[in-house]
Amino acid sequence: MNLQFFAESDIQKQNSASLKRSIRNLTKRIKEHEEYIKNPYTHIPEWDKYSVFRQEGLKKHWAKEIRNFNESINNRIEELKKRGDYDG
Repeated sequence: MNLQFFAESDIQKQNSASLKRSIRNLTKRIKEHEEYIKNPYTHIPEWDKYSVFRQEGLKKHWAKEIRNFNESINNRIEELKKRGDYDG
């Protein structure tokens, strides 16, 4: 399977300000998902009514989303570094 198919192919076409804005937004999403994992009641008030299987599935999903967001951030940072626009 060609994993390049799933790559974010338009990053090179985005301007640097857009990439930086995306990094900020993805960072916020990571914090949200970390909070979901720490305290799922903030996101799902009826958490206690879910089966343990469903609860664990959601926690795994949120953790996977965090990994995806981090990968997207890293892709954008690499592009900014190529351009010489990375602020650190």
